[in-house]
Amino acid sequence: MAGTLRDWGSGALIALVLSTLVPFAQKWPLRWNASLTTDALDASRVNAVIPPTFFGMTVNAIGSSQPWPELRFDGVRLWGAIYWAQVNPAPGFYNWARFDAILAAAERAHVDIVLNLAFTPRWAAAVKDAPPAFTPGASSPPADLASWDDWVRAAVTRAAGRIKYFEIWNEPEDPKYYSGDIATMVEMQKRAYQIIKASDPGLVVLTPSSNGTPDGYRWQETFMAQGGGQYADVFAFHGYVSEPEAVIDVIARFKQMLAAHDLSGKPIWDTEAGWSSKEDNPDGYLARAYILKWINGVDRAYWYEYAGGGGDFGKLWDPARGLLPAGKAYRTVQSWLVGASVVAATRTSPSTWCVELRMQDGRNGVILWTTRGRSAYRVEPRYSRYEGLDGGEGPVVNGMVEISPKPVLLLE
Repeated sequence: MAGTLRDWGSGALIALVLSTLVPFAQKWPLRWNASLTTDALDASRVNAVIPPTFFGMTVNAIGSSQPWPELRFDGVRLWGAIYWAQVNPAPGFYNWARFDAILAAAERAHVDIVLNLAFTPRWAAAVKDAPPAFTPGASSPPADLASWDDWVRAAVTRAAGRIKYFEIWNEPEDPKYYSGDIATMVEMQKRAYQIIKASDPGLVVLTPSSNGTPDGYRWQETFMAQGGGQYADVFAFHGYVSEPEAVIDVIARFKQMLAAHDLSGKPIWDTEAGWSSKEDNPDGYLARAYILKWINGVDRAYWYEYAGGGGDFGKLWDPARGLLPAGKAYRTVQSWLVGASVVAATRTSPSTWCVELRMQDGRNGVILWTTRGRSAYRVEPRYSRYEGLDGGEGPVVNGMVEISPKPVLLLE
């Protein structure tokens, strides 16, 4: 890569800025030594190689005329792309055209699929005019759970050999997405799990994915207490938070819940998260979120949404402008993390983060950011250059680098 970071201008300007910030670097020095604490790092993550599957995506237009995303990812979640009511509009009738087009697109791109089985056709709904997620009755559980069994069996049969991951429902604590009771959802989870596993024991079943909100915690706690967790291979949640660092407490809360029900061994996936593309720092937020989720024990994280969900939410790409800053950040932080392993992660001040990496090629690297403002940071002499989220790079000037809410990677 060539050039300097777009956000920080020329090397001369960087040097000038750093010279004015040197006093701040003395206030919070970075200490490079073996005693660097790892209290911000999940024990399972120490020296664990970060797999490509960690990076997932939602693409609502998958299988349509929209070009395949410019970004690389190993998994796509079909939330927003297709749902039960679309495929099964009448009893015994299934329209697989869109379903097959989606699977064909995913196969061409060699990405795996998470199919969310949710959203009841009106004809099958217990409450025909239940608050709609997409269509009237969609949030209602079926009046007869045999129709749920038929749908799950049909979807698994159609997807045989092409879909491995099945998520039972989306944000069930929200009445516009699920208006039934938790006991019914536990029964739906159990039935789906049994059908899916009978088809192929190697298929993977996810829990319904709740948000990290008081309503989400209450819903999941009751779901677990009623036995729902035993009918899932993966615990799914949605990592929508006000700022990236807030996801740490969300993950911790769900881990405590799993531990309380002897389910600590289950992998944890964030199947949906993002920020408005109008956020002041969408690229920095995205990068910090992915880094923090990995070091806190999340195994997969699916961004929402490539071309903007519901307008521009989470938008990474625009047909006129191509990849937006957040899209470039997705590509960059993926290049930093995949194949690397985290050696240590800590806060070096209340607002400053340091994540030490062993890069895929064996070199050492360090990701730095601060959650507030900008400051200069003194770094170990062996680090001679840095890379920003837009992929640009620049030299470390006088042993100092500027840090901000947009993470930078230091390299030898």
